[in-house]
Parts: sequence; structure tokens; C-alpha cells
Amino acid sequence: MLLDLQIRDFALIRQLDIEFDYGLTVLTGETGAGKSILIDAIALLLGDKGSPQMVRHGAEQAEIIGSFSASPATEAWLAEQGLSAEDNILVLRRILPIQGRSRLFLNGRAISSQQARDLGTFLLDVLGQHAHLQLLKPERQLALIDRFANNDALRAAVAASWQQWRAAQQEWERHVQNQANDAAQREWRQFVYQELQQARLRPGEWEELQEEEQRLAAVEQIRAGVDLALHALDEEGGALLRLAEAQRGLSQAAHKDPHLADSLQLLDAATIQANELVEGLRGYLHHLEAEPERLEEVARRLQELQDLQRKHRCDMVGLLALQDELATEFAADDSGKDPLGHAAETLEKCRRSYLQQAEALSATRHEAAPRLAMALQEQVRSLGMQHAVVELRLEVRTAEKSWTTSGIDQVEFWISVNPGHPAQPLAQVASGGELARISLALQVLLKLEGVETLIFDEVDVGIGGAVAERIGRLLRQLGATHQVLCVTHLPQVAAHGHQHLYVEKAVVDGQTESRLRLLQSAERGDEIARMLGGSEIDASLQTAAQKLLQDAARGSGSPQGTQRR
Repeated sequence: MLLDLQIRDFALIRQLDIEFDYGLTVLTGETGAGKSILIDAIALLLGDKGSPQMVRHGAEQAEIIGSFSASPATEAWLAEQGLSAEDNILVLRRILPIQGRSRLFLNGRAISSQQARDLGTFLLDVLGQHAHLQLLKPERQLALIDRFANNDALRAAVAASWQQWRAAQQEWERHVQNQANDAAQREWRQFVYQELQQARLRPGEWEELQEEEQRLAAVEQIRAGVDLALHALDEEGGALLRLAEAQRGLSQAAHKDPHLADSLQLLDAATIQANELVEGLRGYLHHLEAEPERLEEVARRLQELQDLQRKHRCDMVGLLALQDELATEFAADDSGKDPLGHAAETLEKCRRSYLQQAEALSATRHEAAPRLAMALQEQVRSLGMQHAVVELRLEVRTAEKSWTTSGIDQVEFWISVNPGHPAQPLAQVASGGELARISLALQVLLKLEGVETLIFDEVDVGIGGAVAERIGRLLRQLGATHQVLCVTHLPQVAAHGHQHLYVEKAVVDGQTESRLRLLQSAERGDEIARMLGGSEIDASLQTAAQKLLQDAARGSGSPQGTQRR
């Protein structure tokens, strides 16, 4: 619901602050006063393209601020966009400078024009010659039939089935592509697997071979080092002899002083370990010998493993992982499973499920279409299109590529508005005013939901009298469940408003301005009288105006929304 609107320096408006109620709000005023400026301002808030020419003469920029209440559907969309409402209130702000780019904000955060347009689909519909008109879109017309036929559950099931079918199709296509690529790829991977198997890879082998190669390549250096150690330990004057001398001396001293017993014990242990060391080194030298054949064998194996690592661009851990991966892959292939065949079965199953539900949805549409056409025809004839003939032409699309989440049907509203002329597509024959009246008829006929605010522009073009009265009653009826804004020049329509806004021009400091004000009861009677008879208002016009207002008030109840008066 549109709560309020603030406009600064836009077109002919210097400053405007207006609050809106639930129900039917009518906007009236003399031709050229600027009634459409309000609709243009709202459209700019919802992402319409602006231009510097829209800025009031003498100002640097125009600014428009509108507050809306947020519905659950709006809040869900905001969550998807990473946005949020503050206390269920959305504040949209549009700045339109003379120089530079215009900017859009939602609750203080910058948003794109596309985001504003998407948000607008949850907030309001503008019905008339305006960019927000949805009636001419084929998908909108299909949704109207489904609304009339109470097809919400069927339509949701078809959409879910289409998504499943599409996912199965994508999976099948993936397997087809894989199969096309797999012939050469599989041959190559089999070769790699055989190569790795033949290499007899073993965890830890690389490190073991490196250690062994280092030892075999340094036999003489090792021998020389061990010889040097034995000479220092066991030759004349070596460490063993010195330890024995130390042991005798400390033993004699320990007999005199028991405190040296621990030191003697440590020395005895060191002597034993030194003797064991010498015996071990002698045994090592006895078995130490050069093994050129083994050294060559180790070098070849290391080179083989290094070549495999370089070839597959990984270390030994990666080679072992690749071997395990290929083993698992070929084991699955050898199990007899056919991924492509399974995907094809799933695809056909999903296709049959979708088609079954889509055909059921189509059957309800074909049954409901003539009834909706007849009901809509009766409504539009009562709105001044006395000779209108309405047809809903449904066609089942046989090409699978044309099937959608909405089913297998294509619909188009056809209409003839003049006797003797064949029906044609709605977009080709209906004027802006006629489209607005058709939209009004559909809104009332189907009690459409989704947005709380409906704006009717030029809904009463080219009509008057009883038809105007009928449109007024329908708008007031619609205002019982929606917020309805209607720009009108007919007193019969204006009289049905729950709220009446008057747009007028004034010259201030030599510059023309548009102003808007809420009419109270007495002023409203004067405006209805002016609309009935022109600038000179007599008692008869006043009486007629009061009768229109009284008849309208008796004709329908108050709006169901929360009002702000």
C-alpha cells in the first residue's frame, strides 16, 4: 500500500506532501493541471527512465520519496536481494539531477532501476497507457485464465514438474557430452591406469630408495669415517685405554671416599658402552661393501618414479591417489551400470510426469476459457463497449522446446469492439482507455491479488452517463479490498471516491506551479458540481453533485484496510 508521497521540484510541482488512505482515491482537476504528474512520479520511484527535462525550471534536481507498506511477498523478495524493510515500511527515494545520473534508494541503500522495477511488481499495478501495464503479456493472460479456473495447485505442480524435467534433461545432456568425450579420454585413462599398475607403486618407497641411494653412493666415505672412529677408540692411546685408566684411578679413590661411588658407576657404564660401540663398528665394517649393481638398480627405479611424477604433475602421494581413483572408476564401469541409460530413463519419466500434469492443466483451461470470455464480455459491455466480442484463443503447443513452467498452452485475448469487424488480438485493436476498462473488469471479475495498490489512468476516456456511473461503482467496489488511485475527469466516477484529491495550477512569483490538496466534504461537492457544469456553478449543479455523492455512499461500503484519517 502506498502510504505517502513527497515531491520536490518535479515538473510543475515545487513541493508536495500527501498521505494516502486505503480505498478509492480519485484525482481530479482541470485539463493540464498536472494530474498525471503524480503517476509519473510514482513510476520514477519504481524504476522508470527519467530525464533532466522533468526537473522544475530553476531547480538543480528533483526529488521524489514514497513510503509503502511491505507484504509477505515483498519481504521474501527483499530477503533474496539482501535487503530488508524497516518496521514493514519501504521508503523509496529517487533523485533526478539536471546534470549527472539519477539515483534510487531503498531505505537508504542504493538500488538499481531493475531492482526497483522488480519491486514494483509486488507493490502496485498501473492500468492504462503506462509502462506497468501487464494485460498484453501472454504469460499474464494465461495466469488470468488459471486464476478464473482456480488452477493455483495445478499450476504449481506443473511448474515443479517442469523444473524436475529440466534438471533431468541437463543431467542427460551432461552424460551425452561425457560419452562423446569419453572414447578417447577413457582409452587414455586406461593407459595411465595400466602404466601405474605396472609401476608397482608402494607407499613410502620413494623415501626409502632415496635413503638407500645416498648410502650406496657413499660407501668409501662411510668406511673412512668408521675407520677413523675405531682408531680413536681402540688404537694405542685411544679412548678405551684412557677409560680403563680412569676407571682404575677412580675405583681406588672410591674405596677411600664412598661419595665417589656414583661417579664410578657412571664411568663403568661409559666404558661398557664404548666397548659395545667398538664391537658394533667392527661388525659394520665387516659387512660394508660396495654394491654398484644395486646402486644402479636403485637409480633406475628413482628415475622411473620421477618420470611418472613429472608426467602427471604430482608427487608420489598424488600418483597413488590417481591410481586409486582410476581403480574405483573402472570398477564402477565394470559393474555393468550405464549412467547414460539411467539418465535417459529418468528424463523420459520426468517428461511423462510433466506432460500428464500439463495436459490436466490444459483441460481445465479449455473448459474455463469460454466462460471467462463470456463473463469478461458482459463486464466490458457494461463499461461502454456495448458491441464488444471477447474471445480467448487457446492453442496447445506440440513442440517440446515451447513448453514452459506454465504448461503447454499458448493463449491470446482477442476482441472486436466495432460491429462488423472481426476479432483481433487485444494489443492491435484496443485503445489505452479500453485496455484500462478491460483491466478494471478483470480486476473486479477475478478479485486479483498480489498487489495492494492499483492505479487507473484514463479508465473513463470516451465514456459518460450510465457507463461512467458503472465504472465508478466498480472502482469503489474494488476499493473495498485494494488501495485504488484513479485519475478521472468524470463526476460520476469522482463521486465514488473514499478520498478526493484536487490538482490545480497557480502562478507563484511569476512561475506556474501544480498543487494538490485533499478536498473536504463541502469542497468536494463544489468540485463535483464544477465537473458537471463547468466554471459557473448554480444551485441545480450543487444539488446534482450532492445526489451523486449520496448515491455513491449508499451504493457500497467502506474499505476493509486500515485508514489513516
